[in-house]
Amino acid sequence: MKTLKELIHGLEVIGASGKLDVPVSSVCCDSRHAEKGGLFVCVSGMRADGHDFIDDALSHGAVAIVAQTEMPAGFPMGFVRVRDSRAALAAISANFYGHPASRLDLIGITGTNGKTTTSLLIESILQSHGSSPGVLGTLVYRWAGKQIPAPLTTPESLEIQRLFSCMLQDGVSHVVMEVSSHALALGRIAGCEFRTGVFTNLSQDHLDFHSTMEEYFSAKRLLFSSYLDPHRSVAVINEDDEYGRRIIENGTRAARIIRYSGAISPGPGLEKGANDVFVKEARFSPMGITAKVHTAQGEIRVDSPLMGRLNLYNILAAISAAVSLDIAPNAIEEGIRNLSRVDGRLERVEIPDRFGFQVVVDYAHTPDAMEKALACLREMTENRLIAVFGCGGDRDRGKRPIMGRIAAERADLVVVTSDNPRSEPPDDIIDQIEAGVKQTGIPALGPAGGLSAGKGYIRQVDRRKAIELALALGRPGDTIFIGGKGHETYQIVGTIKHSFDDRLAVREYFNRTSTGQ
Repeated sequence: MKTLKELIHGLEVIGASGKLDVPVSSVCCDSRHAEKGGLFVCVSGMRADGHDFIDDALSHGAVAIVAQTEMPAGFPMGFVRVRDSRAALAAISANFYGHPASRLDLIGITGTNGKTTTSLLIESILQSHGSSPGVLGTLVYRWAGKQIPAPLTTPESLEIQRLFSCMLQDGVSHVVMEVSSHALALGRIAGCEFRTGVFTNLSQDHLDFHSTMEEYFSAKRLLFSSYLDPHRSVAVINEDDEYGRRIIENGTRAARIIRYSGAISPGPGLEKGANDVFVKEARFSPMGITAKVHTAQGEIRVDSPLMGRLNLYNILAAISAAVSLDIAPNAIEEGIRNLSRVDGRLERVEIPDRFGFQVVVDYAHTPDAMEKALACLREMTENRLIAVFGCGGDRDRGKRPIMGRIAAERADLVVVTSDNPRSEPPDDIIDQIEAGVKQTGIPALGPAGGLSAGKGYIRQVDRRKAIELALALGRPGDTIFIGGKGHETYQIVGTIKHSFDDRLAVREYFNRTSTGQ
């Protein structure tokens, strides 16, 4: 058991008093989790300030406090004042768990879209290589046969260090992490040094948290400017993304950079790079992707069940990360081949063959993701492309009309509906989406209007009814895209989570149809 003095080693301390040699049995940043003999770190959050809960932590048995405020008069316990309690929490957590990150190879993936699929591809490649990987991301925290739900894409620093410690005990060698912009801006990964940092792309998202795109980009760039080892780390960057090119131009802390490109004919500068990864040829079908990819280790043959050009980019990112870890081409090929699906990412929902159309569920909740997903499906659709989607409440409002316009431009029929409206009236959100739809000039239709060959859109605030309407309108050769929620199994209305899964809604519809209900 470490003492308070040992836990604050290396911190920028403004002042300390009380019992610094007191043994600390646990660390928390939520007073409800404070325990007898524990340390409570006061962190200011979006909705509450930990400094307001010091008395609550003491009542639960905490023996020490770390805070940004001055020590209360007559305070009986160990008290440490710091400039930044979030940064202190990260350092204290690493000290408490014995710096487990230093004994793991960390692969961090950041960007707006593609993080989850890329992380699972890398996990699969590492397994084919014979390594023991752990994964921290949007879908799940998983390692060594263990799996726990993921409340955050990137956990708080205390939870990260705890998970790393558990992974080490279970023989994990590599950890593949999705690194969100929130985590970077809030310093959740402080104390972590990444063997490989991967940048997928950047497009509008989270502007309810980051004021501008530049602020959003600055947060993402921190992975490459602050968390890489200049002696051995590798930065893997999407050459085809304008923000990726800016990262390269501005410089990184990495020892070297691997640029990847999905362009079949890359520019001369890219062809000359010994470290670069690019596509030599590629074919797409509803059954998946086949491609040949140039790498410094030789040609990689891709045979993946994943669909579309956007997944080719995810595969290229994973190949580049694998090359940075010196994994052999045969293990890379096998790992890519073995990942047959990603939960809620261009996931095909099985329906009775007699209907003749396909249903695809995707997490796309940004303009760029929506555009790429619909473009991908358009290439594989014989007849109409029908898009069902909404936008989340209490989130970036600016993207709503943009997504409406993109859906109207890319799809033949658009069904605008709800998607986690939270505290906002669903009709108000749909009004904002509809403003973008109307920019394209396509007409509003009644439900029967969807049977026509022309383009149009329908409003249906109830998400289940919207999905069922699209399914009822489906005809042979159509593709029905259900976007925004992907893997999520809930719908948030107000502050209440209701059970709801787009895929289950589809299956239940066809079960009723088959039984005549």
